[in-house]
Amino acid sequence: MKKILGLMAIMALASSQISFSAKSDTDAAVQRLVKVAKQRQAQKARNASKGVVEEVIVVPVDETVTTTTVSPDLNDAARQRVEEARAQAAARAAQAREEARRQAEEVRAQAEAKAAKAREAAQKKAEARKLRAQRKNMSESKMMDVEIQRIKSRVEKINDNIEKYHKTNEMLDQMEQRLDNIQNKMNY
Repeated sequence: MKKILGLMAIMALASSQISFSAKSDTDAAVQRLVKVAKQRQAQKARNASKGVVEEVIVVPVDETVTTTTVSPDLNDAARQRVEEARAQAAARAAQAREEARRQAEEVRAQAEAKAAKAREAAQKKAEARKLRAQRKNMSESKMMDVEIQRIKSRVEKINDNIEKYHKTNEMLDQMEQRLDNIQNKMNY
């Protein structure tokens, strides 16, 4: 009876130690990865506001693996639980690495998008400043010529839209006629 109780106590202690140590090692690695990802995200946000985009450098994280030896006194069920705990710890570590990589990719994409928007905004502002400077330097007759050109281009766009409308109407009329012909043939 003492052997059985002793064996059960050893099994409980071993399984709890294995799962606890694997979990804490994995949690520390995950926390370290999350911390690094957050730092990179903050840095990229600062750089994106400045319009700077830099390449993401992935630093591999050293994993600390705790190995335990299974005593031959343990039965098969205990060994199986130990192996399952090891497999779960490995799966959690792989999942954490994948999640960290995915988050880094998302941060990189967001930073690139912000930088592109910032570049476009700066370009639009520069063009607007250039236009204002040109308008200030224009004479009255040049300003009227520019306005006439703008109105002409708008009228041409409207005329093109009217032509497209008429063509579309003609096509619809032809399609209706074809449909009527098909319906007449079906009725006979």
